[in-house]
Amino acid sequence: MKAAEKGAKPARRSRKRLTVRFGPDRPEHIGYSANFSSSGMMIRTGRVFAPGTRLQLEVEVTPRSLRLQGVVVWARAGDPRWIATGRVGMGLKFIEPPANLMDIISPIALPG
Repeated sequence: MKAAEKGAKPARRSRKRLTVRFGPDRPEHIGYSANFSSSGMMIRTGRVFAPGTRLQLEVEVTPRSLRLQGVVVWARAGDPRWIATGRVGMGLKFIEPPANLMDIISPIALPG
């Protein structure tokens, strides 16, 4: 049963294309954010990892990089031409994100 079905409100999302580096051991692959919430994000990328994989993340938030950890919740591989549509990529749930994550992201993100 999904959180919305249990009566919990989904986390508010913000969207903005930010460069995201990621990988299980170190952030060596590149993708772009599609949306953020206080609990997770979607990465548009052709390099997806299996659900349950723990990833190290580096999000470029000018003038610095924000380091996070997350676990893959869903992943869709496919034709690289579909990356921009959101049909290819993966959804992540953050592991112990900073309490002020949305304050850091919000000034550069558009409400969505």
